[in-house]
Amino acid sequence: MNRRDAGKTLLAGLLALGAAGRGQTLAPTPVRIAEPSRLPEIWADLEFRFAGQPCLLVRVPPPARPSPRVLEAQGMYLTAFSRVCPHAGCTVPLPDQQRSIECGCHGSRFQADGLRVAGPAPTDLPGVRLELREGAVWAVGWL
Repeated sequence: MNRRDAGKTLLAGLLALGAAGRGQTLAPTPVRIAEPSRLPEIWADLEFRFAGQPCLLVRVPPPARPSPRVLEAQGMYLTAFSRVCPHAGCTVPLPDQQRSIECGCHGSRFQADGLRVAGPAPTDLPGVRLELREGAVWAVGWL
């Protein structure tokens, strides 16, 4: 076997390993965030960490239509998202008084519920899947 054939064989093996591993990511460990009562009014928020990332839980107004980003819990509507900007990985600040979030790195803007307003970020802030367990809100996965 010459070097070229050995290289092809090695590359084929690495590609096969990569293909076998796709879609097999480990689910993050669920994290208990808080009881819904800790968010007494709309736009109240709580910081937490999930899967090693800074995140934010926000009480939002009732959505116009059902959304996988919003959990109804005890008559409240809650959403959570990573504070890591999908553009360059910078941590975005907490929402300001106008319920706006602006990434200090490159100027991407988001609403206080994590939805994208303006780029260069290509998407919303990554959503966190929420569940109500025994009266508390838990972060259980990514959307």
